[in-house]
Amino acid sequence: MKRTAAFIIAMAALFSTVTGCQPKNKKQEYKNTTATQQKSESYEDAVRECFNASYSLGGGEVFYAYMYPNAAIDAMKQSEQYDELISIFNSGQESRFKSDDSKLEYEKIVDSHEINDNQRAAAKKYLKQLSEQFAPELTEEQLDIKEGYEVTFSHLRNGKSDGNDTVLVIKLNDEGWKVITG
Repeated sequence: MKRTAAFIIAMAALFSTVTGCQPKNKKQEYKNTTATQQKSESYEDAVRECFNASYSLGGGEVFYAYMYPNAAIDAMKQSEQYDELISIFNSGQESRFKSDDSKLEYEKIVDSHEINDNQRAAAKKYLKQLSEQFAPELTEEQLDIKEGYEVTFSHLRNGKSDGNDTVLVIKLNDEGWKVITG
């Protein structure tokens, strides 16, 4: 129970860094994502798909696929926590969307460049720490970053500029792209 509570708090903190502060007492309109797994071919598509999953009803599976290494997701499933965690994420989104009438949309990539060795090491450390609760045996050495980019993208609120966010997008092992926020 303590692990679940700690995870929920960590996800809330992570999610708040992804979304920023939102005005209260408004209802948000989100389009449902059709993806049930992380499936992007390019880092540009990965950023867009991860953003859309974050702002979609039922986007929890796609969001988790972009956030966690497969070893952590497999461990969540083996411990039978995965469905509960996805349900908690999706329920939280539903509650949050009911209180905000803004429409958030991904706009475009503003800037991108390859990550450096320090960012690569930090990404491995972050993913290992993020996965520790579920896959403590996962080591940084098992996290092979094939390529990575620091990406700044813009988004819209109700059709108007809502600012930029910067993320690291890495191609991990043979798993596809992972998006590191905050």
